[in-house]
Amino acid sequence: MDTYPKLEKKEMPNPPHWTKALGVGIVVTGLAMGTGELIMWPHLVTKYGVNLLWLALLGIVAQYFINHEVARYSISTGESFFTASARVFKWFPIFWFLSAILLYIWPGWASAIGTTLRELFGFGTHFGWAWGSLGLVLIITFLGKRAYVLLEKTLKIIVPTFFLMLVAITVLNVSADHWAEVARGFLDFGKIPKDIDINILLSAIVFAGAGGMLNLCVSLWYRDKQVGMGKYVGRIENPITGKNEAIAATGFCFEDTQENIIRWKKWMRFMRVDQGIVFLLIGFISLLLLSINAHAVLSPMNLVPEGIDVAVVQAHIFGSTLGRPGFILFLVMAFLMLFSVMWTVIDALTRMLSDIIYTNSRAGGMRRFFSWAERIPMGTLYYSIITLVVFVGALLIPMRQPLSLLVISAVLGGLTMAVYTPFLIYMNNTKLERKLRPGIFTNIVMVCISLFFIFFAVRVIQQQFFG
Repeated sequence: MDTYPKLEKKEMPNPPHWTKALGVGIVVTGLAMGTGELIMWPHLVTKYGVNLLWLALLGIVAQYFINHEVARYSISTGESFFTASARVFKWFPIFWFLSAILLYIWPGWASAIGTTLRELFGFGTHFGWAWGSLGLVLIITFLGKRAYVLLEKTLKIIVPTFFLMLVAITVLNVSADHWAEVARGFLDFGKIPKDIDINILLSAIVFAGAGGMLNLCVSLWYRDKQVGMGKYVGRIENPITGKNEAIAATGFCFEDTQENIIRWKKWMRFMRVDQGIVFLLIGFISLLLLSINAHAVLSPMNLVPEGIDVAVVQAHIFGSTLGRPGFILFLVMAFLMLFSVMWTVIDALTRMLSDIIYTNSRAGGMRRFFSWAERIPMGTLYYSIITLVVFVGALLIPMRQPLSLLVISAVLGGLTMAVYTPFLIYMNNTKLERKLRPGIFTNIVMVCISLFFIFFAVRVIQQQFFG
């Protein structure tokens, strides 16, 4: 039963110039780079060969469609996925809240940054550098007036810089023979090595892009960027450098007029470019280049990169072939990539928790659990939670996070995707007006994606509980 207020009717805002409409795609790309791209796929490719990369392509294409459908509802209503799901099942806020913490509180990327910076500068401990990187996230966040604006502007510098450095390393390191091997690998479409660890493979597919609940944060980023009906919701302001802006707890809808539909289609077109060109294309090229570099450098030496030391292992090999400049270049590139994913994951976790607490303290069937936050402005909530997340992450750093914990995180993320992908299909085909709903092709693709993640979940449960 829907216990939230009905959507208030307003005009669909007119989209700005396309250069101002784009941006979330670069944030999701920054988010995607440090797990599957840097760690899992290089691990698999050096161990089993480049003929597995067709699975990476399928994984990142699937996430394009997921992001597209998450954004569809958010652009149309200004509501987050978490509020939309709670309109259908009142206990979803508790499920998403606990799942987000369980999945993303671990400071694995900070540990990887610590190892990388220790090698780059040659002094200190990986713990010290990891704590320093977490502190830097907090400092940068509090310097900005609006959390999302600062994140997007910074990643618009970091992601292209990293990408250009990766291209330069590839030109120096990868031969025509390597590219021919990659091409032959894509011709082996459907072929999977018999001895491969299926859990690691499925986890790498989950992490080919953002993965897990991180895709759901697309709805929050588009809303804070004021895309579509998100224009009326309000933005998260820094209560120290700015002032708390009024945030609507629930969303809006618009009349089915020709002008409103034209504007909605323009927003959707911008979103497709944002997710298709920026996230899908750049994301897959980055994954491909990182994997082929690892294969070119490590496979001849029978070295398989493991866990958070993968960047350091590859940097030393690059240094042996390209000298000190190659060693430094790879580590700087790895730092940029890992820092972007760490910051974006922290921001995503903070946004998810803030949105669930803020909305459900003011409306819905779970108000009794969140009523303590009813008088707390969204800005105060966000900046308080991000401070707490960083502090808890700092306490957990001594645990580190090798490949095994990333696999566990990916497995849990895959389980949540088995829950929310079929729900996305239901939500967009029943809760939106007919003209706003996905077409037949998108629905077919989403059904296939949903079946894959349900298969993923069933296989993991069978293996864990029934041997």
